[in-house]
Amino acid sequence: MIVARTVFQAKYGKANELVAHLKKAQDVFVKYGYPKGRVLTDLSGNMFTIVWENDWESLAAWDVSRSKVFSVPEFRPWFAEMEKLVESGSREFYSVE
Repeated sequence: MIVARTVFQAKYGKANELVAHLKKAQDVFVKYGYPKGRVLTDLSGNMFTIVWENDWESLAAWDVSRSKVFSVPEFRPWFAEMEKLVESGSREFYSVE
């Protein structure tokens, strides 16, 4: 199993909006095969760090689903709104042992 963590640095004062926006995405994208996952807020590190964490069977499964979500009609408008809330981001993959 693979854990994919998309780590966002929210713009100042936009963390709560980003959390709500990610939760909204989970509700929409799950119908296209994207797992519900978890939205986490960092209580100890950099301020306004938000993590969207999802479990996947494999990296290949993540890649197939990611490509599919990019092509759904809801993605572009959702992403355009997210861009207004995010300062930067990164992605991490972990193998569950």
